[in-house]
Amino acid sequence: MVKSMTPEEHAYGLLTYIYGYKNIDIDKDKIEIKYNKYKRIKYIYYEGKPIFAFRNNDGYLLPLAEAAPYMKAPYVVVDRETAKFVSQGRSVPAKFIKAYSRGLRPNVEVLVLDEDGKPVAVGRLLYSMRELTLRRGYAVKPRSRLAETQSGTRAQTPRRSNA
Repeated sequence: MVKSMTPEEHAYGLLTYIYGYKNIDIDKDKIEIKYNKYKRIKYIYYEGKPIFAFRNNDGYLLPLAEAAPYMKAPYVVVDRETAKFVSQGRSVPAKFIKAYSRGLRPNVEVLVLDEDGKPVAVGRLLYSMRELTLRRGYAVKPRSRLAETQSGTRAQTPRRSNA
């Protein structure tokens, strides 16, 4: 007899399929799922914090800033000066990317790390690996960012609106 998967096991399976089982460092027993009023997945929580949001149009799980400590790849590394601007919500110019993980594709969600390996933001990569070598234009558009708080810890800040 085949045992059916719980929604938490299903969500963990999606995460490992999208990002790779070596790149996600979470325990599937600590995952919680929050649903919208239509009983569709809205957020995936881990240890009480929202770490992934569900995109309804294609079923993709988008990492939030809180997911950064639990993800290892895909990533781009920027210098310290650029990291300051990215933490304010600015896009990442391609010429300031120092390193990146292998196998990056356009429109994939990436972690933006500073030179020390600390997460600065999570955003969408706009370029392919080949286009990154041209060092022109903006390569990453941040979706959510981590900001320094008064106590020295990092917390998620809301994105600035253009209105």
